[in-house]
Parts: sequence; structure tokens; C-alpha cells
Amino acid sequence: MAKLIYPSRYICSCGHVSDFCENTVNEMRKMSKRNRVLLADSERNEHTIAFEKGSAVEVLCPTIGPNRIICLPDED
Repeated sequence: MAKLIYPSRYICSCGHVSDFCENTVNEMRKMSKRNRVLLADSERNEHTIAFEKGSAVEVLCPTIGPNRIICLPDED
């Protein structure tokens, strides 16, 4: 199961961490209210975050496939 560390860090089950700008994630949430939206990171082992109905729902991992996202509290 993938993890969201609010507001813009996603951790895949394989251990890959995708960090995005908070504004980018907010725009994806807005856009996804109408359609499914994908946001890919720029790492060599590219992971993609899928947004639906205003929230991130899964991480698409090239190694292990799709993982549902759970939300974790902020890490300091």
C-alpha cells in the first residue's frame, strides 16, 4: 500500500519517494474532480500518481504495479 504524507509526498510500497510542489498537487486535485488525472515524477524509475474525484487514489509503480494510497499525518 502506498502512502501520502500530506501535502505532497508519496511513498510507493517499493520504497520510491515522489515529492511534488504543493501547488502542483493542488492543481491536480482540482482537475481530477471531472476526469482522472495522472502526475508523473521525473526520476529515472518513473512513478505516476493517479488522482480521481479530487484526491490521490493510487501510485502506478513500474516494478510492482498499482498501489492504493493511504494518508499519513505530517512528518516533521
